[in-house]
Amino acid sequence: MRYLLDENLEHEVVHRLRNRDHEVVHVDLSGELSKGDPDSDLAAFSREREFVIVTYDDDFRDDFEDDDYHAVLYLPDQTHSAKRIAGALDEIASYYGEGDLRGFLTVGESWL
Repeated sequence: MRYLLDENLEHEVVHRLRNRDHEVVHVDLSGELSKGDPDSDLAAFSREREFVIVTYDDDFRDDFEDDDYHAVLYLPDQTHSAKRIAGALDEIASYYGEGDLRGFLTVGESWL
């Protein structure tokens, strides 16, 4: 799976996902995006390159249409560890193919 991690996610999630063979870009570590960039830049990156945005930010649900980005996985609970988040994202990728995730999706406790 191709994941774009928003600035509010720990960098450790990047390393854990890459160790599981996912293509991962973190806003803080990207050459094309940087911390503080508007969400519209992340949405465009996601749409153009077919990356799934992973975020704690529900603005993608309220401020954008589903076709403004490829897909968003929203994590409403910020208390989970990087290990748990990476595990859930890896498991999601085992159930869904690259093109199967679309729109705004909430990652609930059943995944975490």
